[in-house]
Amino acid sequence: MVLVALVLVLEGEGPPEPLGLRGFFYTLLKEAFPELHDQGENPFALGFGLRGGEPWARVSLLREDLYGRLSPALFGLEGREVRLGRPFRVRAVLQEGHPWAGLTTYARLFQGPHSPNLPLRFYSPTFFRRKGVQYPLPEPRLVLESLLRRLEAFGPLKAPQQVREALLERTTVRFLEGRTQMARTEVDTVGFVGKVVYHLPKATEEEALWLSAPGRYAFFSGVGAKTSLGYGLARAFTQVGPQDA
Repeated sequence: MVLVALVLVLEGEGPPEPLGLRGFFYTLLKEAFPELHDQGENPFALGFGLRGGEPWARVSLLREDLYGRLSPALFGLEGREVRLGRPFRVRAVLQEGHPWAGLTTYARLFQGPHSPNLPLRFYSPTFFRRKGVQYPLPEPRLVLESLLRRLEAFGPLKAPQQVREALLERTTVRFLEGRTQMARTEVDTVGFVGKVVYHLPKATEEEALWLSAPGRYAFFSGVGAKTSLGYGLARAFTQVGPQDA
């Protein structure tokens, strides 16, 4: 089961606008996959930014059938003009060779090193829907609930109940460095950007594995609310020490 992040390298002024990017993608989705209906969790996440002054937009697909349907249309955008709130020309569509492009499988999320520490960096404002309002603090339970919910919705495995309870009840924050930043959604809100190291004390091997796998998944799925607008863009980072976290 493949999951993919494709990056559109753009020519134009400034980064794409969140609502414009979502509107463009929904039009593309309706044409390529009209039978896809809202099932609670979005099987995709969007992103945008600047790299060396060059704007880019990102489409991350969490289901293999979605990739099969949408990839021809997405790769076919190369050289075309698109409107993502403002007009851009798509210079390239990348599956690799860009920091926010990549391809993996759900099985690979559970391979590689695992640890009782999960260092995550939040690159775009990240917030959560809580009691009817947007909440901007990256509390362990909120972050892990978001990641586990999406991982289990589209992946083949579900966390054992004891492991899930351990992650949600015992995980704490070992290090935090960041700030709030405005997010442009349908209403004014703020989200968190910065670095957090989450820690699960006395983690078993299985618990550490289930802490690390959602951390790898964050690169594709995003975290929290409004990932369809490019918010919650996050990825694990290499933790050298508390001063480098």
